[in-house]
Amino acid sequence: MKLLTLNTHSLSDANEYNKLKAIAHVISSRDIDVIALQEVNQTMNAKSVSCDDHYVGRDMIKEDNFALRLSKLLEGKYDWTYIPVKVGYDRFDEGLAIFSKHKITASENTLLTTTNDYAFWKKRNALGVEIKKGSQSFYVYTSHLGWWDDDEEPFIKQWKKLNGVASKDMPVYLAGDFNAPDVLKGQSYETIKNDGWKDTRDLAKTVSGRFTAKGKIDGWDEAVDGMRIDYIWCNRDENVLSHEVIFDGTNEPVVSDHYGILMEDQL
Repeated sequence: MKLLTLNTHSLSDANEYNKLKAIAHVISSRDIDVIALQEVNQTMNAKSVSCDDHYVGRDMIKEDNFALRLSKLLEGKYDWTYIPVKVGYDRFDEGLAIFSKHKITASENTLLTTTNDYAFWKKRNALGVEIKKGSQSFYVYTSHLGWWDDDEEPFIKQWKKLNGVASKDMPVYLAGDFNAPDVLKGQSYETIKNDGWKDTRDLAKTVSGRFTAKGKIDGWDEAVDGMRIDYIWCNRDENVLSHEVIFDGTNEPVVSDHYGILMEDQL
């Protein structure tokens, strides 16, 4: 099973459509099974549209929705779902999306923050789906968590909620932007590992790349050389074949202010 995670920073950059095509090309050419996306945007005042049967979500989709446009480029080969989480940059519905080449049999939308104010930029949710691949069922969550030391919505409270819903008696993968640098001792990264989650990079037989964000990005103005803040976690010692940083300009073109992670295991 091949799983890709990417914070898309969509509708916010130049050459948006070329970047969208690059993502679709990689998904198709590498035959990726599941795609977990964050910062999936649509313009709030854009026209609402109907979607075909490959959209299995329940939320309203606008005509410029990044996931909708990606689905069209993928020619309907993937089922997908989307949730809006909060207002982004004063003009977007900013949300989360998951694509699957295999059947999505259930979905969850979990509020992670204390606030449920859609207009408050610190609001966070997690999108989870159950996927059936042959005779095997597994869960994938995509999320974009806050910062460890945030006074209003600290990471630890968000993590406790996500850990609670994601602790299931089947294979589970947590994918996304955790804002959790692995070099900071006693903070987010170590908290996740101490709760029993496995960093798939640690399990992988082949590893390529490290940093998932290079230079200054929103929320990390002090970061210049690069950080590892995007992850794919699993709840057991899976047989992970490879873990590679992708869309970094060396391994596929840069398409966002984050790089992606492509993980393959024998599920």
